[in-house]
Amino acid sequence: MGIGNKRHGTGLSPEKDIVFDMLKKLITTMNTSHLFLSALCAVTLALLVGCGPSVNDGAAAEATDRSADSSFAELFGSELVDARGDAVSVSALDGKTVALYFSAHWCPPCRMFTPHLVDAYNELAAQNKMFEIVFVSSDRSEEAMYAYMEEYDMDWLAVPFPDGNRREALALRYQVRGIPTLIVVDKDGQLITADGRSHIMSQGAAAYEQWLKR
Repeated sequence: MGIGNKRHGTGLSPEKDIVFDMLKKLITTMNTSHLFLSALCAVTLALLVGCGPSVNDGAAAEATDRSADSSFAELFGSELVDARGDAVSVSALDGKTVALYFSAHWCPPCRMFTPHLVDAYNELAAQNKMFEIVFVSSDRSEEAMYAYMEEYDMDWLAVPFPDGNRREALALRYQVRGIPTLIVVDKDGQLITADGRSHIMSQGAAAYEQWLKR
């Protein structure tokens, strides 16, 4: 699935931009007798765009080139953690396509998307595909991060929560402006797509094969 051009204002694809503009106009023209419809449109708008921003616009402007090569050790350091909090060597990512999942339990669109991502991940794992997810949490505490992973059976790796500087650096590097965001990189750490979320929603686990062709 190709990645459409994105408008600066919303960061959405052209098709979603049209819906975004329609919803905004509808909300602004509604009067108080249409409070329910206005609220419904506002919720739809939030689900379309996501939660955020994760980093401010000024900081994002200073982000490094998203297409630059990076080894996984440069991106994540020497260790990640699993869903139980145990340390895992970053070498576990060697040779794999890796998706960086920027998300948090407090974000409703994240909680809606996560089950789809879990299903795709489990399907790929059952097929022994060379694929891994690294969770980059925006939760409010380490306990909340692990509770989120446990509740949704997120049986993948994560950037250690105490390493806030690294989590912020990753958000800056890939210019993450809202969550959920799924950044996919190849085995050399080079960007494949910044729109993994829409790929998973439209293709499920089949998105993996498309990523390998890029």
